[in-house]
Amino acid sequence: MVRFERCEEEASFLSPLRDYGVDVQRIEARIDPLTGFVSFVRRGRQFWAGMYRTDEEVLRRLAKETEANCVFCPQRIDKSTPKFLPEFIEEGRVKRGEATLFPNLFPHKACSAIVVVTESHFLRLKEFSEKMLFDAFMLADYFVRRAYELKGLEYAEIGANFLYTSGSSIVHPHIQVILSKVPYTLIKLYEEKGRSFYEREGVNFWHALIGKERELKERFIGEIGSVVFYTPFAPVREDEVDGVVKGKSNFLEFSEDDWMDIAKGISRVLHAYDDKGLSAFNYALFSGPLGKESPHLLSGLKIVSRSSVQTYPVSETWFANCLLFEGLAVEPPEDVASYMKSYLLPLKGRPEKEAYYY
Repeated sequence: MVRFERCEEEASFLSPLRDYGVDVQRIEARIDPLTGFVSFVRRGRQFWAGMYRTDEEVLRRLAKETEANCVFCPQRIDKSTPKFLPEFIEEGRVKRGEATLFPNLFPHKACSAIVVVTESHFLRLKEFSEKMLFDAFMLADYFVRRAYELKGLEYAEIGANFLYTSGSSIVHPHIQVILSKVPYTLIKLYEEKGRSFYEREGVNFWHALIGKERELKERFIGEIGSVVFYTPFAPVREDEVDGVVKGKSNFLEFSEDDWMDIAKGISRVLHAYDDKGLSAFNYALFSGPLGKESPHLLSGLKIVSRSSVQTYPVSETWFANCLLFEGLAVEPPEDVASYMKSYLLPLKGRPEKEAYYY
């Protein structure tokens, strides 16, 4: 059984914003129904809007000033980026559409690659097209399969940081593809908790979760082909949207259609972020062990907004997040889901076979 546990608290004080009248603010502690991860959800984004909205002039200046020496731009990429060993990928680098795959100059794990997503040095969030992301994901898929085939690495992750406030050191849009013999923390937790839930309840946790979210209609957003999108009950960061790929527990099981459905979803979420005045994001695609049947797991994705570009940006990641592993969001996931539906639900005139919603 999937349980949504929360504890409501109130903070009261004399506020200078109310001429030192009493201000009472409601806060919820929410517990993730699978992992037990604790996240605090509080309202009040309107007050903090300045922290999140982009300073357009600063963003334009950043894009212009970083282009002159960008090693990912097409005129430099073939002279400034590393190549794979010939026994791993004979061509050294692989291209598809505007995307280019090559090794990470500073690898994080046994196999680390970069996929430059576009030839353009900078994109607004609404400019990350489905086709652009799909080509990048297909190169990531190729790298994952190659690393598994030649080195037997079981654990893979694919992710993106966009702009400095998200942790990226390069403005030019790119993704990272990383493989190791050792699982990263989230998938290790998913494996352990997912297996326990499956053995106890006789059903995959994510199947049960989606069924419950569909029934409640509070955080369920919809489906694009094989990918189900929803907002998590206990979000890790702001504007979080999660998705799982139906019937697929690891990346090796993905078809081209699955990758396209993921690309469509991410593209539309980024468009929604752009319309909220945001400019930075992270997303991560997670997988169970490669080449293994894992009936207790589903592969999927998480995408969140990050503090936007400003003259003096303030990071929303603080000690409770990075040291105590606690989540915090100032916009309830139910509100995020309501907003995202207008972007992820089918547009007028779009062929019905492209997406099915309930």
